[in-house]
Amino acid sequence: MLPKKIGITGRKENISAKKSAKETIRILEEKGILVETDKAFLGKGKSISAFSGDLVLSFGGDGTLLSVFRELKKKIPVIGMGFGNVGYLQAFNEFDAETSIEKILSGKIKIETRTRIQAKVDGKKIGQALNEVLIVPQKAGRIMCYKMKIGSEIRAEAGDGLIVATPTGSTAHALSAGGPIVKGNASVFVLVSVNPVDWTHRPLIINDHEKIVVTDFGKMKAELIVDGQKSYSIKKKVEISKGTEVLMTTK
Repeated sequence: MLPKKIGITGRKENISAKKSAKETIRILEEKGILVETDKAFLGKGKSISAFSGDLVLSFGGDGTLLSVFRELKKKIPVIGMGFGNVGYLQAFNEFDAETSIEKILSGKIKIETRTRIQAKVDGKKIGQALNEVLIVPQKAGRIMCYKMKIGSEIRAEAGDGLIVATPTGSTAHALSAGGPIVKGNASVFVLVSVNPVDWTHRPLIINDHEKIVVTDFGKMKAELIVDGQKSYSIKKKVEISKGTEVLMTTK
């Protein structure tokens, strides 16, 4: 089905992304498609949270795409138009706006449902993660001791940190830390202990309906980082569970 309205957003510091976005808007308007623009990106329009179209095009890198999903209020498919240094999540990694738009409008894209992580820090819900949540000491180089409860199982661990990743995020920090690559729409979470003291604590894949509780940090000051972008201080406890799903396009 031909989209009637498309949202345009991206990384405002990227001049090439802005140029391509403006060319895309021209093409879409010539085809009679309504366009809503992100004011923070192009200087006019509305906030991403107010987008209500059929698709959103994100001009930037993976970091831009992750932030777009956190800001969107409605379940709208997002298409990554790659203009960043990292582009694993981008549907298009090219600068030819017209070719990309032709593929999008001809329906030659695949929309997948992707799971997110909902975390609570000391009982308070924070923004959801499409890639991962990372729990680390606030002071780098310190060993972090903690207890992790998965369902009825409790594990005592110590190391440089803990990554809980979605399948989408399995190719990000979790992979670099030794975790497995998981198919994007699988119903699982990936748990990776970062440089564990006990090397028997290997990466673990669990069903995404299971709840993870991380507690008992002792005197260590720890923090939780969402998708490498937002950080939250932890006093006593982190609760991790399946969040709401989003729609993302792939090549």
